[in-house]
Amino acid sequence: MAGGKAIGCGIAALTLAPIGAVVAMTMLVAGIAEDEEADQLERASCTVSEDTSGDAGATPGTLQAVPNEWGPLVEAAAKEAGLPASVVAAQLNQESGWNENATSSVGAQGVAQFMPATWAAYGNGGDPFSAKDAIPAYGRYMATLKSQVQPIAGSDANLLVQLTLAAYNAGPGAVQQYKGIPPYQETQKYVSSILDSAQSGFSMDCKAPAGGKSWDGDLGDGEWTTPLPGGVFTSGYGKRNVPYLPVWAQDHVGVDISTPGAGFGNGGPVVAPTDLRITGFNDKDGCVIAKEDGDDPDFGFAFCHLNAYSVKAGDKLQRGDIIGTEGNKADLGSVPTHLHFEIYTPEAPGVTYPYEGFNIDPEPILKEKGAWPAS
Repeated sequence: MAGGKAIGCGIAALTLAPIGAVVAMTMLVAGIAEDEEADQLERASCTVSEDTSGDAGATPGTLQAVPNEWGPLVEAAAKEAGLPASVVAAQLNQESGWNENATSSVGAQGVAQFMPATWAAYGNGGDPFSAKDAIPAYGRYMATLKSQVQPIAGSDANLLVQLTLAAYNAGPGAVQQYKGIPPYQETQKYVSSILDSAQSGFSMDCKAPAGGKSWDGDLGDGEWTTPLPGGVFTSGYGKRNVPYLPVWAQDHVGVDISTPGAGFGNGGPVVAPTDLRITGFNDKDGCVIAKEDGDDPDFGFAFCHLNAYSVKAGDKLQRGDIIGTEGNKADLGSVPTHLHFEIYTPEAPGVTYPYEGFNIDPEPILKEKGAWPAS
């Protein structure tokens, strides 16, 4: 096909695996299904809140869901650290579940999980088991980590937030050694989990925070609709390690959404998340290629693995119009039925394919536009 390899799928085709590997592949499928189920629990749908007065103590459009009237403490710590308030809230929640009395097996203490030596340096003589002492100390500590990784991030504000979180988890020395997020699975998952939770759980307006943005620009006005009504998230954007997939396919450049119970047959209707114009097709992978039709930013889209198309090149669709039928058509062979959905940057040409340098993570954009599939 023109423009590169086919789309990365959730699982390589059983038909491509050696006969002696079928049992191993079956176990792999089960294991990946368990991992994806756990991942779905972390990747909650984002809900815009209109309540700006509750326990969060937040101002409109910033922070929600912080308990115990600790919202002002969190926002002050975020200002001290130079981090988005939603990221600070998500990190404290992940570290302790907002439990002032939390401890760990290695000796970490309190809502911010300070080790005694670090507390001695940043606690200002306070009590690590008091949120009123620990959350401000967290802000001071994160400000130090941020300054230590700033030279690596340069002027990239998005990367700076990611590196600061990585420095907390793996240590600033590891970030400096690798000149980026260290290649540790735990650290990479830690960073992505916090950024996802920041948007889904603590952002008042569902906007992705610095560090979690896939495209640092205006997304335009209006909400979108989910491209697969009734579907659930099954696989995310980014690197993975799936045996029997070719090397290029280990870089998953979209997100997968599946209709529960579809198996290997026809799934549900795939629809336009916003107004679109159809620009082309990638028939090997059952892909409909489109561009946003209307106001900027004019993102590009790919809707892949469709078993049938309901559109032709040049068609203009309104939000919710049917594009085709969710399926399992793929250049890799037979795959479980799902929609593989990609978004391309606005400067992408009208007919774009994956791995041409225009792919961006659809998840934070879909969440901000109110179109992430319900969990």
